[in-house]
Amino acid sequence: MSSAELDDNFTLFLAARAEDTMAFKRLYQQYWKKLYISACKRVDAADAQDMVQEVMLTLWQRKDKINIQNSDDLGRYLYTALRYRIISHYAFSNHTVQIPEWFDQPTQAGFETAMDLDKVKDLIDSEVHRMPARMQHIYQLSRQQGLSVTDIARQLNLSEQTVRNQLSLAMKKLRLLLRNHYQGDLIICTLLLMNVFDVSRLS
Repeated sequence: MSSAELDDNFTLFLAARAEDTMAFKRLYQQYWKKLYISACKRVDAADAQDMVQEVMLTLWQRKDKINIQNSDDLGRYLYTALRYRIISHYAFSNHTVQIPEWFDQPTQAGFETAMDLDKVKDLIDSEVHRMPARMQHIYQLSRQQGLSVTDIARQLNLSEQTVRNQLSLAMKKLRLLLRNHYQGDLIICTLLLMNVFDVSRLS
């Protein structure tokens, strides 16, 4: 992207911030394909399309609140937002991560989130202790002892589907807990889940 295009994109963003919908449409067209191609490297085409639309919609909804000072900030914001959408896609589902090393890349400067993971783990431990006995046991075997679904099913004499269902319900409880505690902030909840859990163990 040329320097002229970068300057033009920031100008378009400023116009969009002033409620110029045509400027936002042009901005959307400028970034859509690049974001879509990036997302397609990590998720399937349909999910990639949905994620890019969500990112651009969020940009429009939060245009007055986010700190964008130039086109570099705008690009960082969009790609970081897309990155967290993709992380969320894997953290909150049973999908296999297509490019796991991508999640080890450092967050762009200016968009990092600090978290007290010890506090989060205590919060989660309390919720786990409130789970029904079988769900709690399955969760602990999976998350704390690292057993696979097959191993848990064999050890407890349950079907693998029952184990998956119990793990899925446990994760739903924990997602709800974190979303309520952090006032629905999807990015924070996603980062907490990625740091506290090994999301690959659901498979």
